[in-house]
Order: sequence, then C-alpha cells, then structure tokens
Amino acid sequence: MNSIALILGCVIAALIIVRFRITQAEQKPLPYPLLLASFSVYYFVFAIYANDYSALGNEALVSVLFVLIAIYAYKKRNSIGLLVLAIGYIGHAVYDFAHDSLFVNHGSPLWWPEFCGAVDGIIDVPVGSGVAA
Repeated sequence: MNSIALILGCVIAALIIVRFRITQAEQKPLPYPLLLASFSVYYFVFAIYANDYSALGNEALVSVLFVLIAIYAYKKRNSIGLLVLAIGYIGHAVYDFAHDSLFVNHGSPLWWPEFCGAVDGIIDVPVGSGVAA
C-alpha cells in the first residue's frame, strides 16, 4: 500500500470539500454528482496514454454505471438520491482498489488506487451525511 498516495488523496478530498463549502457549491445539486461522473475520465486518459484501447473499452463500460448513478442522484434531489450518490462514491472507491483484479489498464499509475480510493471515501462523508442536498 502506498501511504503517501493515500495521505495525498485524503488531503485533496479535504480541499475539495472545503472549497465546496466556501463557495456554497455543496448546497447545489450538481457538484457532487458531476464529480462522481468525472472520475472515469482519469482511467480513460491512462488507457489512451498507454495506447491500450482494450482497457479504454472496459473503462468506458464501467464508467457508464457511475455516470448513471450520478444522473439519477442529480435528478432525484432527495434523500434516496443522496443515498444512491453515497453508494456510488463507496462503489467507486471499491472499484479503485479492485481495479487491477478486474482488468489491467497499463497506463494507470501504481499509486492510483490508494489516491483515488481515498478521495472517493473522504468525499463520501458529506454526501452520506446529507450535506450535499
């Protein structure tokens, strides 16, 4: 486990949450769903960087699930939507840590699961607590 990536992921997530609070973005319905939907882009970039279009196809299939979760949460705008969004963030953290067991994306940095998993897990806290309503 890469401790530095884990710590940096926690710091980045905390900075995102603080920024959302300062700008009152977390009171709006779009930022947290949009953030979840955007996480897949990194895996796309990694696959393209490695010229691994098989991985890009796999990443695209998985990303559909997270984009659908984000759209559902955005449209619902109630406690069920927040619950689904929180599950989406937890699911993405699990996906990060299990990623290499599912398929290999040769462009992904070795430290990425810890970093992105930490971001997902920490950002889930205000979402799961209902702050992002």
